[in-house]
Amino acid sequence: MSKQGELDRLNMEVTSAIVEMEAAARKVSNIEEKIANLTDPHSVEGKVARRGAVQAALAGRDDERARELVTRYRSEARDDIPFQNSLVKLFRVLTE
Repeated sequence: MSKQGELDRLNMEVTSAIVEMEAAARKVSNIEEKIANLTDPHSVEGKVARRGAVQAALAGRDDERARELVTRYRSEARDDIPFQNSLVKLFRVLTE
């Protein structure tokens, strides 16, 4: 195979791996959301699951879903300002 042919093949592999990684991240986000739904938003496990759902949605290039999750999770934790702020910061840092 020529050098260009090998480069083309490798570039296709990279693209395929990126698509697979994004799909896996979206799956992780969905699972984390299910955990979040079963846990108290003020518990450590609940906070970790909520942050994980947002972070994984962003890793899966689903910014709209991440935005919706941040809005929902901030509402759930309306009396926990530091947690609300951490969700907003997470979203901003990962979308800049």
